Amino acid sequence: MRVLAGDIGGTKTAMAVVEISGRRLKIRRSRRYPSGKFASLEEIVVAFLRGHGRPPRAAGFGVAGPVR
Repeated sequence: MRVLAGDIGGTKTAMAVVEISGRRLKIRRSRRYPSGKFASLEEIVVAFLRGHGRPPRAAGFGVAGPVR
């Protein structure tokens, strides 16, 4: 199964497509984007997935926030 994984921060957003097979993970593609140059996470996802064939079946994101 292909999964879109993202690490969203104030400075940069890292995106990857990961192939999951049983207990094995393989990163198929990854890229970093400057968060401030995009108006939304949706814009980054569209830019990352554009022109790369079939979309992932699932997605998961880590989002930075304040620690209290």
